[in-house]
Amino acid sequence: MNIRLKSQVLFLCAAFCVSGSVGFAESDKPTTLDTIVVTAQKPDKIVRTGDVNQEEIPVFSSVIQRESYEGRMESLSEAVEKEAGVQVRQSGGLGSFSTMSLRGASADQVMIFMDGIPLNDASGGGVDLSNISLSDVEAIEIYRGTTPFNFGKASLGGAVNIRTLRHSPLERGQGVCQTGASAGFGSYDTRKFSAFVSHKPSKWDYLIAADYLHSDNDFDMLNDNGTQWNSSDDLWEKRQNAQFDQHNVLGKLGYEIEEHTRVDMVSQWFDKYQGLPSWNNSSWGNTSLDTKRNISSLTLTADNLGSLKLNTRTRLDYSWKQEEYDDNGGHIGLGEQHNRYVTERFGTDVFVEWLNEHHILQANLNAGYETYAPQDLLNRTTPHDSSRFSYAMGIQDSVILSDGKLMVTPGLRYSLIQDSLDSAESAWGIHLEEINDRKESFSPQIGVKYQAAQWLVFKANAAKYFREPSFFEMFGDRGFFTGNPDLKPETGINTDIGAEIRYQTQNKWMQRISLNLIRFNNNADDLITRVYDARGIGKSANIAKAEIDGIEAGISAEFLSYFRFSLNATWQDTENKSGIKAFDGKQLPGRFDTAYRGRIEADVPDTPLPPLKRGKLWAEYIRENGMYYDSANLLAADAKNEVNVGISWLFKSFLLNLEAKNINDDRYEDFNGYPMPGRAWYFNVQYKF
Repeated sequence: MNIRLKSQVLFLCAAFCVSGSVGFAESDKPTTLDTIVVTAQKPDKIVRTGDVNQEEIPVFSSVIQRESYEGRMESLSEAVEKEAGVQVRQSGGLGSFSTMSLRGASADQVMIFMDGIPLNDASGGGVDLSNISLSDVEAIEIYRGTTPFNFGKASLGGAVNIRTLRHSPLERGQGVCQTGASAGFGSYDTRKFSAFVSHKPSKWDYLIAADYLHSDNDFDMLNDNGTQWNSSDDLWEKRQNAQFDQHNVLGKLGYEIEEHTRVDMVSQWFDKYQGLPSWNNSSWGNTSLDTKRNISSLTLTADNLGSLKLNTRTRLDYSWKQEEYDDNGGHIGLGEQHNRYVTERFGTDVFVEWLNEHHILQANLNAGYETYAPQDLLNRTTPHDSSRFSYAMGIQDSVILSDGKLMVTPGLRYSLIQDSLDSAESAWGIHLEEINDRKESFSPQIGVKYQAAQWLVFKANAAKYFREPSFFEMFGDRGFFTGNPDLKPETGINTDIGAEIRYQTQNKWMQRISLNLIRFNNNADDLITRVYDARGIGKSANIAKAEIDGIEAGISAEFLSYFRFSLNATWQDTENKSGIKAFDGKQLPGRFDTAYRGRIEADVPDTPLPPLKRGKLWAEYIRENGMYYDSANLLAADAKNEVNVGISWLFKSFLLNLEAKNINDDRYEDFNGYPMPGRAWYFNVQYKF
């Protein structure tokens, strides 16, 4: 069934659901939702200036709250892959390289932020989700398509903001100290320990969180020895050299200067040492990647300034990342390599907001300076440093009409990129001593949100985007990829339109139901993608035109007081329109065609035994289908079918969690030749006091 026919069928289903909901509303007198009032002073100190208010934007979004993964042996990639429009590609088990796609966009085309600070850097390659610990994450915000104006840069697929833990004076109270700790164990010698403390003794408040994670990742795998069509030499063996150790520490210190003025200092340290298995799973392989990263920021929030009552946020941030890749044996790349890569970024961001009864006017100004310094520790080559200066500014106005029912949000971004590229090589192999390149663009966007009823919202968005090629795409890296400094920037337009239903009743059979249906379309010019030669070595190249067309649908319900159910579905066509005979009309590689994610939960009520309190049972199913590994669509990936189950129980102040992942033992490969683990078991215990 093609996208157009699916769209017609689903919109008819949505119309039926809406009409049924209207009848249901008339007979059962639903509980009405509170009216949202926009004021200059923010009503909740937890939502600070610069945060995205989900009720004030027309962008289709979802928020994964901490309660859904806290106390579980779960990674960031596992938490986000259950959402509609999201695709995660992972090269192995826990801690292995994993990237995220939104609405068919590649990992490089999705902006990922941590507390509003961009994690995508000039070195490129996409943000590795395995390098972000969930232990100190409060919520994960996913914005599909149009990027909210609060973030300085737009992208093709959308954006993800990872909100770390912060002290909440309204919830915990001044003088209250809250601490907690957890420990987990599981298959493949997986171990996890974490702890945190949060305290507000006076006007000062602080938060410290730390965690450690390890796994051998020595799961059983079928090694075909590179002969896919000959099963006579296939062997079941342990995954070799896939172990990792990682540490993560987050520190926050805040001070309330006065009622509407606050300063915050944040610093996070992350390090991970991991083995990288070879394509043939050689027991002699000892390739490793050692990653160290620090992100620090200083933020001043000052609200209700002057006669206009302006809300402002000014932030300075610094990021440092060092990666040391050691393949002295030449087990993975082209020959022996031992390289170190250092990326530094200095950034500043100023956000100003003016609110009144009919307008939410926002302005944003940010600048960044990045340096990328590769070093050949074998002294066989002489790489040179490169740098990028970026500057962006924009303005957006959300106009509120029809007594608050209609919101029209036009915006305009301007960006300037200045590159100094010292280590480039042309597509013909000619070394270029130095390239200074300047790129600028204007990216307009507009969104419309109409509250047709308290339970029904319509949204539509259109935005233009621009993305400059990364150093990874222009220079290549680590023996896997060769560079292409002749790459052009990507440009394109993404659009979407859809409806959301959120309905609450006092009926004992059905307490709450939510539905959504969205049609999206992305048109890209000079789309940057990766092509591979017969040796498996990749190179980035421009595709003259590409189109991604799709549908997202979802339903969730709470019923019979103890049960919750959710189902998300995504259908998408990703078409190469380059005009090249071998690839024209083919599906873009690495993107699925259909995906379904279902989950059901059942609460276990309090037991008569005093120590045992409430519990929860859950099960989820994930299916992805229709993906090709290559641009010519000759190498099709198997369908992914994964079933996970678990149980959690509150015992006094302890939260116990037992889960089984991939209980159907599906041996799926996101990347050809790099299998995922089979069946695995994990146990975690958490204590808060």
